[in-house]
Amino acid sequence: MHQKERIHYLDWLRISAFALLILFHSWQPFNSFHWLIKSPYQTVLADILTVFFHTWRLYLIFFVSGVGTFLALRSRGNKFFTDRFQRLIIPFIFGIIVIVPCQYYFQKLQKYPGTSFLNFIAHYPGFIASRPYKFDIFQWLLELGIHLWYLPSLFIMTVALYPLFNRINLSPAVSVLTRRPQLLWLFVLPFIFTLILLKPIFPEYTSVTDFITYAIIFLYGFFFIKQHVQLLPVLHKNSTMLLISGIASSLLLIGCLLSPSLRKAAFNPSYSINHVIISILLGCSAFTWPLYFVSLFSRRFNYSNTLLPELNKSVLPVYIIHQTIIVAGGFFIIKYVGNGLLEFILIVLTTFMISIPVYLFIKRFGITRFLFGMSDKRDKIIRAQLSRE
Repeated sequence: MHQKERIHYLDWLRISAFALLILFHSWQPFNSFHWLIKSPYQTVLADILTVFFHTWRLYLIFFVSGVGTFLALRSRGNKFFTDRFQRLIIPFIFGIIVIVPCQYYFQKLQKYPGTSFLNFIAHYPGFIASRPYKFDIFQWLLELGIHLWYLPSLFIMTVALYPLFNRINLSPAVSVLTRRPQLLWLFVLPFIFTLILLKPIFPEYTSVTDFITYAIIFLYGFFFIKQHVQLLPVLHKNSTMLLISGIASSLLLIGCLLSPSLRKAAFNPSYSINHVIISILLGCSAFTWPLYFVSLFSRRFNYSNTLLPELNKSVLPVYIIHQTIIVAGGFFIIKYVGNGLLEFILIVLTTFMISIPVYLFIKRFGITRFLFGMSDKRDKIIRAQLSRE
């Protein structure tokens, strides 16, 4: 194994995962599910796209987050937790004070035209305090941060799993996988069992159930990069079946929307055979798509160019601001355009066109870099320095 090795495909995978997130949020006004703002032009296509991507997009993000956590642990050493706090918690605190309230304001403004922003802000603390989540920390993170719930959840996950990072020896399992690549499919079982057992108890989005399944794929990402030279051939040998399984599980999940009983099992789970079916499909989708894209990107995108470092640096700040731009811009676009397809196109273009200059402003000043989780160390392309164990 080379003493130093750049793993550019993981940079591209990370960038792609968060770019997909922007597109995903851009079509939320056009589906039939609850969201902050809604267009009168709603389409089944937006529902299908939402179901397809929602079943695996966050698992892809948490997989690459596991990769990033391993690299941060290697590079930061004793400053690891300080780095994680500055990169995840500081932006979250700043976001819930400055970024997030604007989204709730435009949500209320669409429902109640003429709402004063100053009046809304004056009543905002009471609005948040009235939420009925009691001691469910994960629901509070979602309520306070909306899309920024990911940041503190990743921090909690990192702290909780830290004792496992150096104590689990996967060398025997990796050795077996290299000889029998088909055993990779055993690693889908933790997803399925977690969903079957816990989803009826904790059915909410970002609940304990989701946190545990995200933590599983996070660990897979962490340990994958630790021994990626040995594990990549395993993914390559399974790539066709990963793709077939991903397509099949996604198509079946979309088909479940057409069955009232299966739709109920998906959105209001209880212990039943339908719930087991949904859990198997969700578990397969969450497992197969991220691993398939790792395999695909390792073959097609393991290169760098002049754009990659800048894109890599922009991921976190653009992630933080993008949804507020979508909601604020989308409010006015939906109000005045009056054509669903044109509204979507304008929302996407507006989001990217505003995000770029805002990011360029953020990166110029130390205080804004700090508030948005950027640091000079992060200006480098993600790389792993791997040595023989």
